[in-house]
Parts: sequence; structure tokens; C-alpha cells
Amino acid sequence: MIVQHTTMNRFQTIIEAWSGFEVNRGRRSANVRRCLAFTLIELLVVISIIALLAGLIVPLAKNAGVSGKRNRIRAELEQLVTAIEAYKAKFGEYPPDNVIPSTKTVNAVTNQLFYELTGVIVDDRSGVFRARDRQQGINSLTVQTIFHRDGFVNSGTNPKEIKSFLPSLKASQRRAISSQSPGPEIEVLAVPVDWPNDAKFPPPLIGISDLTIRRVNPWRYVKTNPTNNSDSFDLWAEYVEGGKIKIICNWSKETLDR
Repeated sequence: MIVQHTTMNRFQTIIEAWSGFEVNRGRRSANVRRCLAFTLIELLVVISIIALLAGLIVPLAKNAGVSGKRNRIRAELEQLVTAIEAYKAKFGEYPPDNVIPSTKTVNAVTNQLFYELTGVIVDDRSGVFRARDRQQGINSLTVQTIFHRDGFVNSGTNPKEIKSFLPSLKASQRRAISSQSPGPEIEVLAVPVDWPNDAKFPPPLIGISDLTIRRVNPWRYVKTNPTNNSDSFDLWAEYVEGGKIKIICNWSKETLDR
């Protein structure tokens, strides 16, 4: 009887100990759950912080995109200004611009800067002009019709004697503005930001139905009686930013509104 009583006491002690363990484990689990769970206020605080950070990051990303676009245009502007000044040092004058004989006004958009700054090869038998890296030629009638000139200053029959002032010109910096089949493609120096296909902003190249060409955004150039640089030339880019037409030019360090 004594042994049985002792055994029962031990069994009861084990049960009580196990029950205590389960109770304590349940309390610890509840405490852990309370520590891990978020209250509604804490969730609202976290969401508010995330929204605040997003509100700070999005404008910064947008500003970085705008700044990058302006920097690209400004860098190419400086490259072209350097090339034009080197051209003047060689030929004693700035590259000619596109003066319309009937009105005596300058077509600043459709200019021959590409050909003058890269050089043109002339076939002395046919009088056909072509860019240094093209086999396709441009006859004198096309040059007269588009650029209102009889030819190009920076041209010759021997490619080795023709100076290129833009030896590292990228493919994206030159764009075709006509594709009259079987006629020749005419090229211009292009701004690194395409013109938007938006009715609110008429394209620089008026009267063209080809959407690809309508988006070509040529550099504007005036050498004849320039408005802003009376002793040299006006060179500028126009592009759309934030619903407005902006100007980056060689007469101001600021980005201007048109």
C-alpha cells in the first residue's frame, strides 16, 4: 500500500508538472503572438511611411530623367558648336544655312549642317553629291530644291581631301527626312529627343505624312542675320517636356520656354 501510494503521488506530480508546462507554453506562445502581431495603428504608421518615401522617390526619378535628357542635348550642342567653329577656321566662314530665295527668310529646320560638317563627295562627271558613307547620290536639282543651293562648300572628288568635323557622329544623330522612292534620302543632324506624335505639337517637318519622319527633330541653325548671336550663328534644339516646348541653345546656359 505504501508503494502504491508513493506511485500515485509521483504520477500526480508528473501530471501537475506537465499541466504547468502546457500552461506556461501557452502563455509564452500568446506572448510571442502578441509581440509579432501588428496593431492597426502600427500598420497605418508603416503604410504612411511607405507612402511618404514613394512620394519622395518618384519626383526624384522624374527629375533625374528630365536632367538626363537636357544633359544629352546640351552635350550634343557643345559638340556641334565645336565642329562649326572648326569649320569656320578651315573655310573662313560658318556653314551656309537654308535661305529661301522668294522670301529671303531662313528655313532653320531643313538645313545642310549634316553634309557641311561631315563632307560630301562629288562625282565630277555627273555632278552628283553623296555623303562619305553612302553610295546613293543626290543630284544638283534635289540640293537646289531642298537646300536652295547649288552645292556644298565642304565637298570634293577625293574623299581623302574632304574634312569631317564630326568623325564620331552616332547613327542616332543623323536622320533621313525624305524617302521619295526611287529618289534619294536627305539627311539632317537630329536632336537626341524625338518629336512627339501629338496633335498639340505640330512637327518640325511640315507636310509629311510618314509618322517616322514626322518624329525626326532636326537641329535648328541660322547663320544669315541670326537673332541672338549677331556676330556668329544661332544653333538650338526644341523638344517637348512637361507639356511645353523647351529650347536649349548656344545663346543661353538656361533651358528656355518657347
